[in-house]
Amino acid sequence: MRIFVFKTDIRSQLEMTVLASLFKNLTGIVRWSVDMQDVDRVLKIVTFEDYSEKEFTHLIRSRGILCEDLPD
Repeated sequence: MRIFVFKTDIRSQLEMTVLASLFKNLTGIVRWSVDMQDVDRVLKIVTFEDYSEKEFTHLIRSRGILCEDLPD
């Protein structure tokens, strides 16, 4: 199991819906969440698949959402 942590600029329910749609189509995503109370709008993704930080940042950025890797 791998856990990825990203800084985002998610501010709306629409952006959360975009992420939900994206992650629904990816295999091996166990769960994901966005801490809307955190200044960095921290996105956590838990997966059993062999994804990379670069793959996630590319996918999320392609949907118009800022996404930067945060160290563990």
